[in-house]
Amino acid sequence: MSAIGFICPDNQEIQFKDCFNKCRMSERCMSIATLKAMSEQRAPNRPPSTTELLSGTCESYLKRKKEYFINPQDRAFALMGTIHHLQLENQDVGENVLQEENLEGLDITGILDFYDKESQTLIDYKNTGSFKASKVLGLKNRLVPCPLGTKYKKSGKWGKAGTIKKVKEHYQDENSKDFGDWLYQVNMYRYMLELKGYKVKHMKLQMNIRDAGTYSCKDRGITRNIYFVDIPFLDNDIIIPYFLEKRDRLLQHLEDETTPPKCSDEETWEGKKCESYCEVRGLCPHINK
Repeated sequence: MSAIGFICPDNQEIQFKDCFNKCRMSERCMSIATLKAMSEQRAPNRPPSTTELLSGTCESYLKRKKEYFINPQDRAFALMGTIHHLQLENQDVGENVLQEENLEGLDITGILDFYDKESQTLIDYKNTGSFKASKVLGLKNRLVPCPLGTKYKKSGKWGKAGTIKKVKEHYQDENSKDFGDWLYQVNMYRYMLELKGYKVKHMKLQMNIRDAGTYSCKDRGITRNIYFVDIPFLDNDIIIPYFLEKRDRLLQHLEDETTPPKCSDEETWEGKKCESYCEVRGLCPHINK
């Protein structure tokens, strides 16, 4: 089982086939092409994927075992990422690279974005917001005297009248870099690529900042539209047990048809995912008691 339909703008549900046949609203919320792209489903009996195992086991279980409806608005950024990947995949970059390569290892699948055989570099594309990007970059800020020498006209919590203004300065703290689950994902791709006989000397994230240029983006210290950054290597002794444990846990619950325990705080972003972002939150017994 999987997603079977959409949640309309008036919060009513409609199955995919009925939506495509005739919109029940006075006008469509999006083009049929957009909606059809958002409705595409993977085979229900597929092996677990790397990205699926990075999610909470309960979330992955419910998506496989239950029928549910999705809000097209919630899939907007995922669709943007898909389009972005397709545009890059269609570029003619020669025969010395791998693009959109299917990977498999430990009965787990994955799709490699880009691998340069000559430099032995693995690259993973990410469409992301400035908040996540700032964590990956380890950006922090501190208050420093205004380089223009501008002074406060009135006294306040930041300083006294006549003193030089304090302005926010951003800097990178190497010890604060937080790649989150991307660290495990990319290293798993590296491991599976090595199983196919390819060596990996470098791993890169290419982050496309979807809110680039906005005030909040600049306030976080993000000044570029695209960042190309190194991602650390994790030892296989860390990667393999992590994915094996999550693979076995999911498969066992699917076989037994038993709902897994609630996803961890890390998997639910300290509960934020349960509140607004998980597509099967309405079916979760742990938050709908």
